[in-house]
Amino acid sequence: MDQPEACAESLNGESDNIVHTGSRSAESRLKATAQNSVNTVRLQNALNKALKLREAGNQAYRAGDYQLSTQIYGDASYDIVQLKGLRHLGAIPSDDWNFVQTITEMQFKVYSNEAASWLKYESYAPEDGEVSRFQKALTRTERALEALENHPTAWKPSDGEMAKLLYRRALACDGLEDYGGALEEVEKARQLAPADATIRKLQDRIKGFRRFD
Repeated sequence: MDQPEACAESLNGESDNIVHTGSRSAESRLKATAQNSVNTVRLQNALNKALKLREAGNQAYRAGDYQLSTQIYGDASYDIVQLKGLRHLGAIPSDDWNFVQTITEMQFKVYSNEAASWLKYESYAPEDGEVSRFQKALTRTERALEALENHPTAWKPSDGEMAKLLYRRALACDGLEDYGGALEEVEKARQLAPADATIRKLQDRIKGFRRFD
């Protein structure tokens, strides 16, 4: 349950093959094709940057440098938001569904990884006005879920990936002493991954706390 998620490595060329309907002159079609080619390169460059940040975050996480990994995952999530902005600026064809699928997957996995990193960042000392690492982790899991809600048919995590996110939500709630919320999340995770010993252990521990409420 502690391993960061990987993301798709790149977009394929589907956006170059979108069929446009309606009457156009040969000149306008040529201009549109050229513009789409430029936009595809622009998108791929931005995507590659976000992917490199994600992998750098994974490496820092595996090395136990959670201060660095939280920072890098945060940078990656920011870049992904900027990628979404390219769509609103018209840089991406409105019917490029492959783009939506890729960004949804990246958002989910980067936010989930960032949540895991905050949970591990035990030396984090919030300054005045800042929230705890558990609240930061919980917020990141909420953003991961929001990515799915924004495009419910774009991309779906596997049961294992979703169980991992719910497990992290349970840990965050546990750290915030919200044992009712923690139990709810870990039980949902258990339904998706019933054989996972780590999830089962957390569930048993939280149930023990609940008996004394």
